[in-house]
Amino acid sequence: MDDRSTRTSRRSVLASAGAALAATAGCLGSTESGRERPAAYTTPAAAEFDGVVDSQWLDSNLDDVHLLDARDEEAFGESRIPGAYHFPDSEMLDTYAEETEDGFEVSPEAIAWTLAEAGIERGDDVVVYGEEANLWETYAIYTLNALGHEGQVSLLDGGFSVWDAAGGETVSEAPEAQEGEYETELDTGVVATRQFVADNVDEDGAAIPILDMRSPAEYWGEDQRGDLDRFGHVTGATNLNFVQSIDDEAGRLRTPEELETLWIDDAGLSPDETAVAYCQTAIRASVGWFVLDQLGFEDVRNYEGSWADWGTLSEENGYYYTTGEDSGTIVDTFA
Repeated sequence: MDDRSTRTSRRSVLASAGAALAATAGCLGSTESGRERPAAYTTPAAAEFDGVVDSQWLDSNLDDVHLLDARDEEAFGESRIPGAYHFPDSEMLDTYAEETEDGFEVSPEAIAWTLAEAGIERGDDVVVYGEEANLWETYAIYTLNALGHEGQVSLLDGGFSVWDAAGGETVSEAPEAQEGEYETELDTGVVATRQFVADNVDEDGAAIPILDMRSPAEYWGEDQRGDLDRFGHVTGATNLNFVQSIDDEAGRLRTPEELETLWIDDAGLSPDETAVAYCQTAIRASVGWFVLDQLGFEDVRNYEGSWADWGTLSEENGYYYTTGEDSGTIVDTFA
């Protein structure tokens, strides 16, 4: 049985247990109290995807998973879901890996320490949540996968906002640090290095789908961020702004049907292709990585260096780029 099948089976067991609990007890957001259930309470993505859960499922399975809160420290200190530990949306995440002259280097010690303090081991099932459903949560999920986490790591669709609005229990006291050790084992199958990208790109285009998750202005080189040598996009890359995968009004992922329209129909991607997502620092790109993984793509990778790395390189060394308004391809289904 492969990793995806193992995780699906584990999720099915937990879902069955949750259904049994819900059948014998009042569930989160019940209308029996007279409180109307929020519109984003049970989400289409949670019903379809193995790596997405909703507040009702979490309420029934709270004792069976570990929780990581990816909101800022102030919000976490004010109110959190019981059992949650803070997983900072900070430099700890976006600097744990870097591209150097000697190749791709990883320093996961700070993340491993944080996971150990949360009492998490590699085989544990984990749910990550933020204020709603957005990029820092998917980057945390991607990071755990890159560090070789073996349990299911899921997104709470709608995040803390939906949990709180539905009357879910919250606490404010700081959680106690746990004693343990988290063993990392890098999984390069979810990571695209600069060399991996370069091996699939030449002056005429890209041999595999390369997805630029930034804004069109960044993609064209008009919105210039950072102290870089060049601005534009990886030659052959298709622009698909990450915000299109999120239903901003509901604060959750778009429906599976909408995501298939965006990524498969309009972007022309196929689940049997190797695909690479990138942005400025790999954080926005993690949304694309996560969505494609949930859509069943067998080999999808996040370019850790992203444009902050590619923008420092040169075409003379084989790192091709394209710049200029109206260059390349823009997918703007939900722009």
